[in-house]
Amino acid sequence: MPARRTNHQLNIPEDLRILTPKVVQAAARDAEVGGLGLNWAATPDILDAVGLTEWRRLEETYRAEPVRFREGDRAAVAAYCSWWSAFAVAAADVRDRGPVVEGRSDHDRGRLVKNPATVAMREASQQLRYWARELGLTVDARVRIGLADTSETNDDDNPFA
Repeated sequence: MPARRTNHQLNIPEDLRILTPKVVQAAARDAEVGGLGLNWAATPDILDAVGLTEWRRLEETYRAEPVRFREGDRAAVAAYCSWWSAFAVAAADVRDRGPVVEGRSDHDRGRLVKNPATVAMREASQQLRYWARELGLTVDARVRIGLADTSETNDDDNPFA
């Protein structure tokens, strides 16, 4: 009896190949772990223009990695984008009015006080750091979860490599 020929030997295009049980099981396991790749087109209603811009930036950045974020990550990505927006708004206020502003309460009237937006910036930056780590958006987080940066470097010129 002749040996069975594989899809590769028959030159069958990848998208027309019959799925083996191993491939089907892997796809099912991936879907259980966090769902299929994140549908970036379904934008969360909670995002304002700044948050939506960050959502689109992430979409563009990770377009080549369709399952880098999964549907199970939707809330985390939306939270990251929301905190980005909060940080950007607070930072713009500090940029425009400065780190100190004229007091508005009866007790503070006529003197300079810390701009309340600096507190909002600090809170937002803490949340951004948390969500960036959680989503693997920082160098440290990518190393921790095993997503090495794939930059093409020549280690022959590096004496420390």
